[in-house]
Amino acid sequence: MDFGTDKIKRRLRESIALRNIALLYGEIAFIGILNGTIGTYLGIFAIRLGASNSLIGLMSSLPALITVLLMYPASQLVNLWKDKIEINKWTFLFTRILYLPLAFVPYFPQPALFILIIVTLLAIPATSANIAFNVMFIDLIPSYLRATILSNRNMLLMFIQTFTSTLVGYLLDRTKFPINFQVVMFIGFVASMMSLYLMTFLKPIRKFNKSERVSIDWKKIIFSIGTQFKDIINIFGEDQAFKKFQFATFIFYLGLYIPMPLFGIRMVRELHFSNFIIGLTSTSSGLAMALSYPFWNKLGKKIGVRNALFWSNIGIAFYPFIFIMLRRPTEIIALSALGGFFSAGFSIFMYMALLIFLPLEKRAEYLAINGIISNVSLTIGPIIGTQLSNIMGVSPIFFIGTAVRIIGTYLYLKSIPRERSV
Repeated sequence: MDFGTDKIKRRLRESIALRNIALLYGEIAFIGILNGTIGTYLGIFAIRLGASNSLIGLMSSLPALITVLLMYPASQLVNLWKDKIEINKWTFLFTRILYLPLAFVPYFPQPALFILIIVTLLAIPATSANIAFNVMFIDLIPSYLRATILSNRNMLLMFIQTFTSTLVGYLLDRTKFPINFQVVMFIGFVASMMSLYLMTFLKPIRKFNKSERVSIDWKKIIFSIGTQFKDIINIFGEDQAFKKFQFATFIFYLGLYIPMPLFGIRMVRELHFSNFIIGLTSTSSGLAMALSYPFWNKLGKKIGVRNALFWSNIGIAFYPFIFIMLRRPTEIIALSALGGFFSAGFSIFMYMALLIFLPLEKRAEYLAINGIISNVSLTIGPIIGTQLSNIMGVSPIFFIGTAVRIIGTYLYLKSIPRERSV
């Protein structure tokens, strides 16, 4: 009798898991539309609305600062919330409802400033939402299927995002400004809500007791904003190797983010690229990234994580240097594809290198610290880049970005051990 009951429960869990998988594929398809609309063109929208270089930099920096401050409190809130699917729905609802005002931006007195306010406010619920989704995913899919589902979701996301951004770029050039961008922003909002709607049908593969109520100490969660930095200092004091690796991460990511806002600014204001051409740069980068993963996986097995990370970083390091030398659309599109190729290697081997330093009993804390460090770079990098561009012009900042990336690459080589397995 017990055996029969267990068999029925197992089949029920499998049927729920299959339903969850279908919903997750549909959900990520709508996220691909969101990324191909708002994710790709919001910055361009702000530039065409007259946003200053400094404001474009703040569009990256302020959300990153919010993430740095709220990452620890958000993780505690998610851990205490019993129903992970419920908190996922609420946090994503508060995040995505804020996409709607973007469609009405031109009607405000200072539209570019309004965009900055929206993206900053978005970061508050989004910090909890991103953590909640990762935790919720464990409750939705059996462990033996998770890697496959994640891989398939990423491939579907990349394909739909690439197709959407290309199509949207073509349509933007054939419609009057600013109504063209307003329609695109609204499409992104609708896609985000459709994604959220599909999430409402997700169910955990194992039941839990909803009657159990965990009291949430909001005061403790808020005060953890300050204590998180004390915890980071303590861990760095205890683990010098991890501290060196994180310093390399800070420098390399700083090099990534210093010129980041200026790529779009140069393509719009100096090179006068159409929206379609700008969309094609995103398309070529995404396709090259998706197609080059097998190459980097084979290379990593052949030469090791440390050396593979070095070569991917070198390619990324020289990207700004080459970018400032080129002017033709075909050249920039080809360079974007090359950048996507090296970015694929970086995404793999940066994570693999990080795993080397994670102690089994403190993996969550170390991963959180890595996220905080990269977001600190994202907070200050764009501000440095845009402020320096106001003084020196745009071109020198790309050379500075390349130099900082090369320094970060060298620090990675010094911090990652030669002979250690992950």
